[in-house]
Amino acid sequence: MSLQQDLESRSGNQCELCTGTDNLSIYEVKPTSTVGGSGVDGSLLACETCTRQIENADEMDANHWRCLNDSMWSEYRAVKVVAWRMLTKVYF
Repeated sequence: MSLQQDLESRSGNQCELCTGTDNLSIYEVKPTSTVGGSGVDGSLLACETCTRQIENADEMDANHWRCLNDSMWSEYRAVKVVAWRMLTKVYF
């Protein structure tokens, strides 16, 4: 299976941060050496809204990130890392 297919299967075909289902793509969490390497352990499936806000703090919508209440408890390291990073951007 491809990385995209592996992430779709793992996430149930939804954003692993907000559970959105539109415009999903692979988001590689940097640095991959500390998150789990490239591939399924160092990546997550994210919607366009989450990806845009992760990469551009000027477009941050704090209300969108209420979803972190659930996603921060993910069993997957890449999801937990991004959830923590976004929590620190939103609240600190």
